[in-house]
Parts: sequence; C-alpha cells; structure tokens
Amino acid sequence: MLDVFLGTVNKILNKYIVDIKELRQGEHIFNFDVDDSFFAEFKESEISRAKVVVDLNLQKHSNMLELYFNIEGVVEVVCDRCLDRFFIPISYNGDVFIKILDSISDEEKDDDVWYISSNESELDLAHYIYESICLSLPIQRFHGILGTLEEDCDKEMMKRLNELSVKDSDSEVIELDPRWEKLKDLLQN
Repeated sequence: MLDVFLGTVNKILNKYIVDIKELRQGEHIFNFDVDDSFFAEFKESEISRAKVVVDLNLQKHSNMLELYFNIEGVVEVVCDRCLDRFFIPISYNGDVFIKILDSISDEEKDDDVWYISSNESELDLAHYIYESICLSLPIQRFHGILGTLEEDCDKEMMKRLNELSVKDSDSEVIELDPRWEKLKDLLQN
C-alpha cells in the first residue's frame, strides 16, 4: 500500500498531497474538491465528470497518523440498461491508520495498518480518493436507483431492448433444456 502515497504526480493531482512533516501533532482538517480534471488523470476511469467533496480529518501523533475520510457528491456513469450517461450520488466514509517507522519487518506488518518511512515528508492521497469513489459506486448502475429517475432512460434504446428480448407468452412457447428442470428440483429440496 505504500505506493498509494509515493511517486511523482502532475500539477492537478498535487492538490491532493498533504505535507506531513510541517504538521504539528494534533487534529488537522483538509477539504478537497474532486471534479472532471481529477478523473481525467486516471485514463482507465469509467468516470469522466464529477462534483465531489472530500473532507479529511487527520490526527497526527508522534509515530502514527489517523485519517478519517468523508466523501460525498455525484459522478457521471453509464446506465447499464440504456447506455446513456447520468449522474449518480456517491457517499463514502473510511478510516486509514498509518504507522511511521524507521524500518518495517514483515512479521510486524498488520493488514489493517499502512506503513511509511519516517523519512517521508508527503502523503499523496489522490489514488486513495480515486479508489474510494470507485468502490462507493453500486455494482449495477441504471436510471431509477439512488434517487435517480427511471423515466430518464433513453426511450429509443428501451424500445429496442423490449423488441429484442425473449418473452414467455401464450403465443410463444420457449422450450427449456430438461437439465435445467432437474437443477430447479435440487433447489427446492
């Protein structure tokens, strides 16, 4: 996880770097705005437009950092049904605990804690913020979830999908493979 915080970043992602050497021990509050330019830096991202606010409460101790994230906003995604782009609300709360050590042995490592060298002076939060936003998205994304309107689905695309879908009706009999029927019997037992 160390690579999340290290490395060179460009001008846009520099806004998401916290200078931890300059911070005194105690509580520090940071606010970051995440917009379209942020997601443009992540070429593999399925999100291209966004308006998200990241509130970070950072507690600095002599050999540890506690980071408490609250991420709220909207991001534009593709509807799984009609393939039209639409905005969906996102919300994420997460905690990160970082130990600051001179050296780290594999036996001492804890999966729930991140580690950085005492020589590190900066904390790059861009990748963590990006991943947290992506993970806060629902698996299925379609008009009609999380307060969005189902009526906003592309009417022409929905009409085509309905025409092409297989329907079980009186006029049309769908013959099922008998193996599926035997599997259904197993579920009932």
